[in-house]
Amino acid sequence: MTAASEPSSELLDHPNSSSLLGRTNLLRLETAELLSESTLHIHPPVFASSASSSTSLAIGEERAHYEARWSPLVRKYLHQLNDIILASLGEGTTRLSPDICAVEGGYRIPLQSDKFQKHVHGLAHTENRWEFPAPKHLALHPVGSFAHLGNAGLTNRHANGNNVPVLDVAVLISEEGFLGGKDYLNGRYFDKRNILAVYIAKQLSQKKHRSTIGSVHLTNLFGDSRKVALLLTPPSDIEDRTKKMDKKRKKNNEEQTKNSKVRFRIRLIFGMQQGISTRKHHGHEYIHSDDDDDDDEEESKWNCWIPRTRLFPDRSNNRSEKQHTDSFSADGSTPHYTNSIAEDLHFVSTSRLITSTLVSLTGGSTSVASDINSISSSFHETLILLKVWALQRGFLRGHDSFTTTTLAVILVYLYRTKSIGKRMGSMQAFTAFMKFWSEADWLGEDSLTSDTCVGTPTIKRAEMVLQRKVLKKAAFVIPDEGRNESQTIDHCEQARLYLKDVRESKNCTGTDRATPKTLLYSYKLHYTSSSSAFTVCNSHHDSPILLDPTMTINYLARLSPSFVRESRAEAYAALKYIHGNEHEEVGGGAFRKLFLETNRFWTRYDAYMRVPMGCVPKLAILGGKKKKGDVSSSGFRVWGKDVDDLGYNESVCRGVVEVLSLALGDRVSAVRALTCGNGDIQTSSSGQSTDDIATKCLADSDQCLAVPIRGNSTNHVHVAEMLIRTPEPPVLSLNQQDQCLVIALRINPNASRRVVDRGPPAEDIEGSASFVTLWGEKFAQLRRFQDGAIVQAVVWTATPCDATRPDNMRFSGDDRSIGGIVEKVAQHILKLHFAEQTAKLVAFELRNMVSFIDGVTTEKTSPMSDSLSLHKNVISAFDTLSDFLRRNTATTVDNSLGKGKKVSKLGLPLSIDEVEPLSPCLRYASLFPPVPHPFLGGVDLGDKRQVSGVVDGEPILIQIRFEGSSRWPTSLNAMVAAKCAMLIQLAEGIQKMKDERTASGNDDIDSFDGPMDATPNHLTLGYRGYSWRIIVRADQELRMLKSLKNPTDEAKKLQRSLVNRHVRGSMHHSLIHAVHTRHPSASAVVRLVSRWIASHMLSDVIPHGAIELMVAKIYTDSTDTTDSKLHAVIAPPSTVMSGFLKFLQLLSNHDWAGEPLIVDPQCHITPHDRSLIYSQFNAIRGPDRSKGPPMYIISPADYDGVEEMTGSKVVGIEESTSHAVATSNRVWAPTITAIHPERVVLTRASALAKRAHNHLLSCVMRGGSTNNDWTAAFQENSASLTSYSALLRVDSSFITDEGCSSTDSDCAIISTAKSSGQGTQVRSPFERSIQKRYDGPKELRKKHYKNLLLEKDTLVSSVVACRVLI
Repeated sequence: MTAASEPSSELLDHPNSSSLLGRTNLLRLETAELLSESTLHIHPPVFASSASSSTSLAIGEERAHYEARWSPLVRKYLHQLNDIILASLGEGTTRLSPDICAVEGGYRIPLQSDKFQKHVHGLAHTENRWEFPAPKHLALHPVGSFAHLGNAGLTNRHANGNNVPVLDVAVLISEEGFLGGKDYLNGRYFDKRNILAVYIAKQLSQKKHRSTIGSVHLTNLFGDSRKVALLLTPPSDIEDRTKKMDKKRKKNNEEQTKNSKVRFRIRLIFGMQQGISTRKHHGHEYIHSDDDDDDDEEESKWNCWIPRTRLFPDRSNNRSEKQHTDSFSADGSTPHYTNSIAEDLHFVSTSRLITSTLVSLTGGSTSVASDINSISSSFHETLILLKVWALQRGFLRGHDSFTTTTLAVILVYLYRTKSIGKRMGSMQAFTAFMKFWSEADWLGEDSLTSDTCVGTPTIKRAEMVLQRKVLKKAAFVIPDEGRNESQTIDHCEQARLYLKDVRESKNCTGTDRATPKTLLYSYKLHYTSSSSAFTVCNSHHDSPILLDPTMTINYLARLSPSFVRESRAEAYAALKYIHGNEHEEVGGGAFRKLFLETNRFWTRYDAYMRVPMGCVPKLAILGGKKKKGDVSSSGFRVWGKDVDDLGYNESVCRGVVEVLSLALGDRVSAVRALTCGNGDIQTSSSGQSTDDIATKCLADSDQCLAVPIRGNSTNHVHVAEMLIRTPEPPVLSLNQQDQCLVIALRINPNASRRVVDRGPPAEDIEGSASFVTLWGEKFAQLRRFQDGAIVQAVVWTATPCDATRPDNMRFSGDDRSIGGIVEKVAQHILKLHFAEQTAKLVAFELRNMVSFIDGVTTEKTSPMSDSLSLHKNVISAFDTLSDFLRRNTATTVDNSLGKGKKVSKLGLPLSIDEVEPLSPCLRYASLFPPVPHPFLGGVDLGDKRQVSGVVDGEPILIQIRFEGSSRWPTSLNAMVAAKCAMLIQLAEGIQKMKDERTASGNDDIDSFDGPMDATPNHLTLGYRGYSWRIIVRADQELRMLKSLKNPTDEAKKLQRSLVNRHVRGSMHHSLIHAVHTRHPSASAVVRLVSRWIASHMLSDVIPHGAIELMVAKIYTDSTDTTDSKLHAVIAPPSTVMSGFLKFLQLLSNHDWAGEPLIVDPQCHITPHDRSLIYSQFNAIRGPDRSKGPPMYIISPADYDGVEEMTGSKVVGIEESTSHAVATSNRVWAPTITAIHPERVVLTRASALAKRAHNHLLSCVMRGGSTNNDWTAAFQENSASLTSYSALLRVDSSFITDEGCSSTDSDCAIISTAKSSGQGTQVRSPFERSIQKRYDGPKELRKKHYKNLLLEKDTLVSSVVACRVLI
C-alpha cells in the first residue's frame, strides 16, 4: 500500500480541523481495508507470437506469492487456447463468408456492410457472392487490466459487481490477405472481423475442444452492436483436472463438477495489428511499433491498411447512397464510426500507455519479481476505488458508460499533467479525479442558459448555440512522456497531416470554406451538435473528448451527453461526501456512501417507461430506402440522421433521450436510457449449471447480452431483408417476448405541473416549423396570450380516463403523486416519433399504486375520489373553527357584572390565543381523510335515505392555548379542574350561542351539530360535518411541573406526557406539514406507507409519527448543488413510486442497532448536538447493541427542556453564551419511538420491507405497468396467520371495509356500468374504501329525513361493539 500523505495546511487551518482530520484518517483506514480485500493479481503468460513484446511479462507456470491461487490455471488455459486458435486457421486456405454466421431464419450477428447486402440479394449470381480468405497470422495479446503492470484495475468477484473476473485478451489480426482495398468503408471491416469471430467461436465450441475450452458465447464489445467479442467460460472441472485424483475422486467427479466454481472468464477481443512506422533519426533507420513521433527531425511512414487521413474526425467512412444533410451539423462526417475502427488499432498501444505510466510511478522497473508494494502503486489503488465507485452507480461496463480502461487513461492524463502527484495517496488521487471530471465542461453547455440568443431566428440561433458549445467545450490530449500537452499537440504527426490536408483542400477547391484550422478544433466540432434545450436537431453525436498522444483515437467517444451529466453530478456529490459538511452523520458516512451503498439505475430515478423496440420506425441502413408508412417525415427530422455514424441501436437510444429532454424541458432534471452494468448486484452466473452456461444466455449483474454459440438461439436471430432491421435495446428485458428500451426520468416537482409549452413567435417561420415538427400539427397551434404575444404553443388540458384503457388511468392526485404532466408529455412524444405502430400507451411503472390513495378522474368526478380536496376541506373547517374560537373568546370589560369584569361571547374568562393542529389529516397525512357527516353539520354526499350512525376513525385532534394570566391555580389538582371547567364552559357557550342563533349574526354557529361531550381531558364536538377533539395546553402547568425540586415518579410521568402531547406534538406537526408543503408527493408516500403497514398488521405497533419522520428523512436528505451547475443526483423523490421504494430501502437497510436516524429537514440540529446524539446513543445501546429503543429516531424536538422554547426561538440556534452551557448538556432521546415499535416488531418490519422492496423492484425490471403483480407487496399470505398464538375473529357485520383485508384485499380498479345506462363508472380501491367508511356498518345506519331534528344520542363516535371469537 502507498504511504499515507501528510495532512494539508488547509486541513490544519480549518476551524474544525480535529474532526476533519479524524474523518480523513478514518476514511483512509477504511479504503485501505477495501483495497486489501479487492485486489487481484494474475500475471499474463508469454505467447510465442508476442515474446518480443516489452509488455509481456516473462512469468512461468509457478504462482507468485501474491497472485491468486488459481493464476497458473489462467496461463495454462490461455496457452491451450492460443494453440487451438492458431491451428483452426489452417495454412491460409480457409475461406470465410457471411454464410458462416447463418442460422435458421437469419444470422447470428447483425451484418450491415454494402457487400453483405449484395451477397444476400445476389445469392443466385456467383459474381455477387462475398468470400474472403482467413488471416494468415493471429496473435494473442493480453490487454486491459490483465496486461497492465501489476494488473492495475483487476479486482476479485466481491469488488467486481459480484461477477466472475473477466480477463481481456486481444486477437490481433494481420492485415495481409484479410483486409485490403477500402474495407474501412461502409461497415466492411466490422463484418469481416465479426465473421472471423463467429468462425473461431465455432471452432472453439467443437466437441473435441469442450473439455479444454468450455462454453463459448457471442457478446457485444462494451455494448457496441457493431463489434462481436467471444466470452469463454472454462470447464467447471478445470481446477480438479490439474490435480492428481485417485479412483475415489474420479468416481465422484460428477458431483464435484456441480459444486465447482467458475474462477475466471476470458474475453477475446478482435482487433488489428498496429501499423509499423519506419522512422529516420539522425541518419539511422530503425523499426518502431508505436505511432508516436519524437521531434521535428523525424519522418514517419504510415504502413497500415487504412490511410491515416481516414482517421480524421471529419471523414465520412460510412456512406449511404443518399445522405441526409443538415445545416446544423458537419457534412456527413462519421466520427464515431471512424473512432470505432481506431479502437481496434490501439488495443496494444493503450495498454503500453498505461503500463509506461505505471513504470514511471514504480521506479522504472517492469520486472514482475519486484516488491509487491511497488506494483500496488497509488495508481493501482486509485483505479480500484474508481472502479468500485462506478460499479455501485451502474457507471461501468455499459454501452454508454465507463470501462476500466477509460478510467485508467483518464488517470494517465492526470498523472502526466501533474494534476496528481507521485506522492499523493489513493484517496487524494480519487478526489483529484472527481474534481477533474465534475469541473470540466465536457459538453460545452455549462455556459448555456435559457436566455442564450433570445430573439434570434431559430436557424441562426442553432448555429450560434453550436459555435458557443464548440468554443467552450473541453478537449484534452494525453501528453507524451517528457512533454506537456501543448508540446505533444505541436509535435503530433497526425495534427501536421491534418494541417497539410486543409491547405491542399483549400488549394484544390479555391474556396475559403469554414474548415477547422487545427485537428483538435475539428474533434470539438464533429463531436458536438446543436442539440440542446433550445433547438430541434436530428443528429445527437455529442461526446466528451480525450485523445491519445497520436490524436487518432478518442477514448471517451462512447459516452453520451446523458451519461456525462449524470456522472459529473455523481462526482460532484462524491466531493461533497469527501470534504464533509457540518450536518453529516458522525462516523464512516463518506466511505459508506462512496463505496458501499448501491445506487444503480433502478433506484436512481422517479419514473421508468418502456419503449417497445419492435414499434420504433425502421430506418434504412446503408443506402436502403424508407419503408412506406414506417417513418413519418416528422419522425425522421427529430432523430435518425446519425444512424450511419452511431449505428442503429445507439441512434435510437440517444434519439429517445435527447428528444424527450427537449420536449420535457425543465420538467425533468435527467433522462437516461438503461445500459448494461445495472443489474442486481447480488445476482451472478455462478449459480448456473454447466449445461446452462454452455447453451443459455449468461445472467449476471452486467446484463450484457451473451448468446451461446451452441444450443437454440432463435430468439437472437438477425434478419437481413430489404435492408431494414429492427433496433435492439442495449439491455434485453427479462420478458424476452417484448424487447423494450427502458427510459428513466428524474422529475423536477417545481416545474412538472406546467401546462403550457410556448414556441417561437409566428414570424419565425423556421422556428415554428421546427416546433410543429416536435409536437405534431394537432397539438402545436398558434395562440394569443395575455401579454399580446402570438406564438406556437401546446396546452396540456386535463382529460378524463378511458374505462376501456387500463393503461391510461388518470388519478385525481397524479399532478402531485405521479410527477405532474410529465407522463402525458412523454407518451405523446414517444408515440409521435418512436412508437407509431403500437396501440399500447407507454406508461410509468407501478403507477397504479396510486389507486390505494386516490380516486380515478372521470367526466363526473365523485367528491370522494380526490384525497387532496378531502384534506383541504378538513383544513378549511379547521381554519374557520379556530377563527370562531379566537373571535368569540376575545374578552371585553362588562361593568354591569362587576367593576373591571371581563367576559366573552362564549363565557370564558380568558381569551384563546392560538388553536394548534395535531391530527395527521390537518397535514395531508391521513390515509382515509374524514368525510363530512350529515349528523355533524355536514352535507349528505351520498344523497341516500340512510346514513351511517357512526363516525369511522379518530376525532380530529386540536389544542387551544389561552392568554397568559396570573389567575391560574398553583396546584396540579386545581389546574386539572380548571382545564376541565374551561372545556365545560366552552361547550356551554357554544350551546348557548346555538340557542340564540337569531342574534348571533354571521358567527357560523349553525355549523355546530351533534353531541358535545366534555371530559376532564378533552371536549368532543361536531363542526361542519367533522368530529373534533379539543384539548387544553396550559404552559403554566408545564412550568409548575418543571419547578418541582423533588418530583415524584407520577409527576415525572405526567410532565413527559404533557410535553410530548402539547409541545412536541405541535412541533412535530409543524415539521411534517412544512415537508409536505414543500414536497407535494411526500404526504402521498406517508399515506401509501400507512396502507402498507396496515396490510401487514403492524399499524398499532408502529407509530404514525415514526412513518412521517422516516419519509421526511428521504425527502430532506439530498445533495446540495446550489453552488453548482450540476443537478442533484440524490434529489428528493418526485413520485409516489420512488418515494415508497426509498422508504422501504431505508427501513430495511438502516442499521437500527448501530446508528440513530436523525431527521433534521431545516438543519436545526448543530454539529455539537449531533455528536451528543451519537455519544448518548452509544451509551444507551451498550456494548452488545441491544438496549434502548429499538427504532432510535431523533427529531429537532427530542431533547430535554424543549418546553422552554417560546416565541421565535429555534432549536439548535444558540442565543447567548450563557445558553451555550445549557445546550452542551442536552439529553437527546427518542420520544415518538421511545416505546414502540418493539424489537421483534422492528425486525419483522425490516424483513417485510426488504422483501417488498425486492418484489417491487423486480416488477419494475420485468415491466408491465398495468398488471397487478405489485399488489403482492400489500398482502399477507393466509398461511402466515398460523404463526400467531391466538386469532380474534370479528363478526363480519361490524367490518366497515373488507377491501383493506391483509390476506384478501381489494386492489383492482373496477369499471362498472351506471344504473342510468350512460357509460361506465371507474372506481379505485381508495374510492370504494372511502364510500364504505362513509356508509358505515349496515346495522348501525340511521334514517335521514330532511327538516327533521334527531336526538342528541343518535350518533356514536366510533364502533366499539364487536363479537370476539377465539
